[in-house]
Amino acid sequence: MSTQKERETMRHIANLIIDEASKGDVFAKGYLLMISRITRVIDDIHDQDVEVSREDLLTVLQYLFIELPVNPFFNEYRDTLLSQHVSMYNAWVASNLWEKGDETDKVYAHVWRDTVNEVVPIVALLTGGYEHMVAMSLRMRQSFKKQLGE
Repeated sequence: MSTQKERETMRHIANLIIDEASKGDVFAKGYLLMISRITRVIDDIHDQDVEVSREDLLTVLQYLFIELPVNPFFNEYRDTLLSQHVSMYNAWVASNLWEKGDETDKVYAHVWRDTVNEVVPIVALLTGGYEHMVAMSLRMRQSFKKQLGE
């Protein structure tokens, strides 16, 4: 579990990466910010390691049921992004299961839990092309790299 200060630092870094990946597209940025908040709150609920307020829960419901489905960037690239959502979910479920296994399982779980971040280079590709995707992929991986066990 991360401290509040660590969470704030990571949120700041994530926001910088989201700004850069979206390349000025306000709807792409909004999409990434929603995905970031949704996954953080759901992970906190699942892990039961950080208290989630009723306000946080309502915000996530608002994103899922109202704002995400009408986001123009999401709608334009729905097929591409939805396939990434399926992959993110599948890896998250596997990560939670495999983190209870042997040391090799735990290594896989450690990597799979960050599959949610793979949407950032996808958005970078859609907003800025291949070179932008490659640059954002490297920057994201360097920024979010964690030691085993964290």
